[in-house]
Amino acid sequence: MSLSSFVYENFFASKYVLNLNTYKVKKEARMSSEIVFSLINNMSKNNFGYEEMLGINNGHNPSDEELNKLAEFMVVETEKIPAGYTYLGQFIDHDMALDSATVDEIPPWDLISSSSISNKRTPFFNLETIYGFESPSNPDEPARAELLKPGSQSLLNLGDTVKDTIQQSFPNDLPRRSDCPIAVIVDQRNDENLAVAQTQVAFIKFHNAVVEYLKKNHGGGDTPATFETAREIVIRHYQWIIVKDFLPKIIKKSVLNDVLTEGNKFYFPKQNNVFMPLEFSVAAYRVGHSMIRNSYNWNHLFNNDSSPDLDEPSSTHIDVATLVQLRIFTGEGGMAGKNNLPSDWLINWNWFYSIDHSIALKKQKFNFASEINTKIAPLLGVLNPRVVIFNREFSLPALDLYRTRALGLPSGQAVAKTILGSKERILKPEQLANLLPENLKYKFSKKTPLWFYLLAEAEIEEAGQRLGEVGSRIVAETFVALLKLSRPSILNEDFHPNSDFCGDEGEFGMPEMLKFIRDSNKDFDELNPIKDEVVERWLKIIINQNK
Repeated sequence: MSLSSFVYENFFASKYVLNLNTYKVKKEARMSSEIVFSLINNMSKNNFGYEEMLGINNGHNPSDEELNKLAEFMVVETEKIPAGYTYLGQFIDHDMALDSATVDEIPPWDLISSSSISNKRTPFFNLETIYGFESPSNPDEPARAELLKPGSQSLLNLGDTVKDTIQQSFPNDLPRRSDCPIAVIVDQRNDENLAVAQTQVAFIKFHNAVVEYLKKNHGGGDTPATFETAREIVIRHYQWIIVKDFLPKIIKKSVLNDVLTEGNKFYFPKQNNVFMPLEFSVAAYRVGHSMIRNSYNWNHLFNNDSSPDLDEPSSTHIDVATLVQLRIFTGEGGMAGKNNLPSDWLINWNWFYSIDHSIALKKQKFNFASEINTKIAPLLGVLNPRVVIFNREFSLPALDLYRTRALGLPSGQAVAKTILGSKERILKPEQLANLLPENLKYKFSKKTPLWFYLLAEAEIEEAGQRLGEVGSRIVAETFVALLKLSRPSILNEDFHPNSDFCGDEGEFGMPEMLKFIRDSNKDFDELNPIKDEVVERWLKIIINQNK
């Protein structure tokens, strides 16, 4: 049917058709003139009125306060998660768990006994991936002495970037071997993508900034005692970030507060049996996979530049940074043939965390995480760029889904019923069916893989901004229980962050940690190292063009 076949008709025309042939011409003329006169008269007096179409005559009468609250709600911008927390979550995951057998060694296509997999990390929040151990038990991990800056007993080692388009080197890379780009760090997974690698660099810099703070304000020297004092300070502040900044971003605050005040209901590890819950490690905490984006505004060279500012000239940008590129510029990715990270690829932290209101000031550049829902970034569905069609071996969502089945995890509905206590609170089949294609509605709307169910719960109940009730409970109980078993632990002592590290309102989180690092170094902007270099280069280009 073409658009031209649609015509307009009177809404009630079928009931009130007049056969004008039954009227005499004179009467028709009189009626016509009367109608016209009436219309003109009404128009001049503005007598066209309003009436209810349906005639219900039962006015809804909410209070002023209720209407005010509704109006206020309608203009509140949805709170989104800054993208930095995606990779902070990955960094935390690596600090608490390392499977003895990888997916490559035990493919998830068949059943896997959980007893065949052990955790090679201490499952506590002690920054093991930063500090390691004096005598590590895991093979190929450097001893703590190898992590120290050469010639120092208190500072951790860093690597220097190499000059590229940006003709300046910065101490903002991971320490690397001299013969190849492999990083000299405890966990090589923290060098598998550039975002988590730069997060590792940030925590190393935080330790070093605390060491210098102790030397300046408490008379500390370059000694093992200063190292140990700084280590404990950093660990406690790291734990504070987890409880006060990270967890409230990804789970329901009401659930977190309930677990912190009322205790756990389902997960009760003991010091002699600190097991990692499968429901957490294989399903609920894999929420981070849905938060990953295909690309990011990375820094002043690699961004979309859709809204250039005076300090961000459009002539200097190249394009956004893709996941593929963020993997290439790591030790695992080969560093594009270089031994160290090129300066061009230093992160601009102001676009990943809200630092000095950078969310509001840099709206066009600021990176938010993808919503927590059942949609995964397309590049994660094809982990091998040479594979152009679906292959379960190179699809991250496939690996996650298969792993829940391989380890014998129950359906999302079964887990939800146990946690929520009643069938009525479980997601309805029709709710899940709305998220599934036609050919999968019948199969997965009533019995759903746990990981998918928890992502769907976040999408349906929390608009993709955090995990829902079930996912939040699993994550909160796991974190809180393991934090209480950690040594040191801020949950077992009356701890408050150092006021010199905090923001104006006494808050401390990742933005404040990064600001403390920035304020501890007057040589260059730690949060955005290449900004001045890029602006200077742009000015030179303009000057040369105008000569």
